[in-house]
Amino acid sequence: MRVKNGFTLLELMVTLAILAIVLGVGVPSMLEIARNARLQGAAQESYALLQYARSDALRVGTDRFVVWSSASGSWCAVVSDRNDCNCLSEDCSIDGILRQQNSTDFADVSLANAAFSGGSYTRFDGLRGLAEGHAGSVSYQLPSGDGEVADEVRIIVSGLGRVRQCQVGGVGSYPAC
Repeated sequence: MRVKNGFTLLELMVTLAILAIVLGVGVPSMLEIARNARLQGAAQESYALLQYARSDALRVGTDRFVVWSSASGSWCAVVSDRNDCNCLSEDCSIDGILRQQNSTDFADVSLANAAFSGGSYTRFDGLRGLAEGHAGSVSYQLPSGDGEVADEVRIIVSGLGRVRQCQVGGVGSYPAC
């Protein structure tokens, strides 16, 4: 009686064919999941910056600004004690603490819009934490392969300082805008 060790060529070819089909279906969906995670991460970090700015304004009793800057496809957002800080080119830290997010941490995510009543920043007053006169929204987008906008997440600041998120497309579990 002869002992059989190993695989036949047919068994190996069938296994490789099944593996190719699984990878062909799985890899693109995993890449899309990673892209959506970066978009959600950018939105969550901006949400956190806005919440931090509001609570810090109330804590210290002075105005806090969240300023968005962009140039040549790069963008950043920073919590500052002034509304004209350019986080792309200068240090905007407050008492040595820098609260900032950068586009380098979120590949493929573009800053589509930072439109507030005062410009590309919002202000929380130190007395009540309101954003009166500085309400607006910021939008982050993921472009699709054909240059169209595939998905978008917006962070909206009301005049009362309430911060909320919404989405256009199919990003996460945010409510629709």
